[in-house]
Amino acid sequence: MKSKILLSMILLIGATNANSLVSTKLNIAHQLYMKSNYVMAIKLYDEFLTTSQNGALSTQAELERSDCYYQLGFKAVEKENWLLAARLFFLSNSEIADSKLDDCYFHLAQMDLEDNKPNSTLNYFNKITSYLKDSEHIPEVLYHRIQIYTDMGNNLAAFNDYDFLWQNYPDNDFTNAIQPFIDELMPLFINEALVIKDSLKYDQALDLLKKLGKYPSKYQNKIFIDISDLYMIKANISYSNNNYVQTQEFLDLAYEFDQSKYNLIDAKTKEFCNQIFQHATELADSFQFDESIATYKKCFILMPDYPKCNEMIAKTVLMKQNYQLALENEKQANRFEAEENYEAAFASYKKSHNAFATDRVNNKLYIIGNIIQAEKDPKAFAESIIKEFKSGMIISKVRDIEASLVAQYGDQVETSGWKVYYAIGKFKYEVRYDLLSPGKNYYFAWRVDLKTREVTSLNKTSDEIIKG
Repeated sequence: MKSKILLSMILLIGATNANSLVSTKLNIAHQLYMKSNYVMAIKLYDEFLTTSQNGALSTQAELERSDCYYQLGFKAVEKENWLLAARLFFLSNSEIADSKLDDCYFHLAQMDLEDNKPNSTLNYFNKITSYLKDSEHIPEVLYHRIQIYTDMGNNLAAFNDYDFLWQNYPDNDFTNAIQPFIDELMPLFINEALVIKDSLKYDQALDLLKKLGKYPSKYQNKIFIDISDLYMIKANISYSNNNYVQTQEFLDLAYEFDQSKYNLIDAKTKEFCNQIFQHATELADSFQFDESIATYKKCFILMPDYPKCNEMIAKTVLMKQNYQLALENEKQANRFEAEENYEAAFASYKKSHNAFATDRVNNKLYIIGNIIQAEKDPKAFAESIIKEFKSGMIISKVRDIEASLVAQYGDQVETSGWKVYYAIGKFKYEVRYDLLSPGKNYYFAWRVDLKTREVTSLNKTSDEIIKG
């Protein structure tokens, strides 16, 4: 038991001595610090901080060590040893040191700039812009960096620096001083945007041109025209994708950037509307009236006050009503036709035609009209069809042949006259005409479908008459 107590006392004494030694280092470091012996003070502060577990004392040591570095840096500045000063201010890691650190980097950059060391110059400038963003040197840093980037051919980096300079320091002397220099480079930036445009990257080209257009450049008007041209392209693309809202937005933007395009944009808008009209008309022609009306209304997106659009919608609404009435009369006509009440069917088809003419009903009127005539006197109707065929071609040629035979044989020529016979099939008849002479005989015969007025040759001689 006594041995354990003795051991504890030894450990306690050891710990006390150790803490006393650590505290002594801090005290000595502080005394050196107060006497401006900063190098030795830093060494002892470092040793103290590696062993101290006292948070309050460690904070004191860190602050005083930081000031040691700052004071050493300040001495280096007085000797214009900018590289050493920069290192010491960096190690100080304090706000007051940072306020001096940018001066060091700036002087180092200026020295390298005079020695034509662009990469090293950029390195120091980048430290200022990246880590010391409140530095008063930033406008001048950007001024020089723009020139360096341009000499290197890095136009985009130069432009980005100018953008930052113009956005954050619009009235600064360095912003104004760099402007003529930027004006000389602006055509390169514009051309770069147009190359991007030619590669069909329209949004990327627009972003660059709009960025260029913000600045008080002598090329600003040209930039706005190029932007307007791009919006015209995007309007065409949006129209092709049936996105009419976006189409109108792009047309408005095209006008906003180039008001001289008023007539062009107006013509383009009407062209789009006419194409919409054409599509809507095609829908109406295929009896898709609701779809047609909805399509016409899309014109209002492009031209809200377009009277022609209202006219076409009203016309299509009336067409729809007439078509529905025509369908009702057509259905009634179909029922009469099925009952073979052809007079009533014809009247209903006529009403349908008058309401809204369709090829379907027109064909029915033709067929039913033929049937009505066929039922009254089928033979006379069959003969009239032959005589009227192709404006009287058959009868004219038969007469010519008959006249030729009479000229040769006189009274020896005999004719049968026009004879009509019933043929197999409803509404089917044969029409014949015979020419007899001492030299040659002609037997003409055609089958006639009274419903369709279709004429078919029944022999070669008759076929030659039709085809000759």
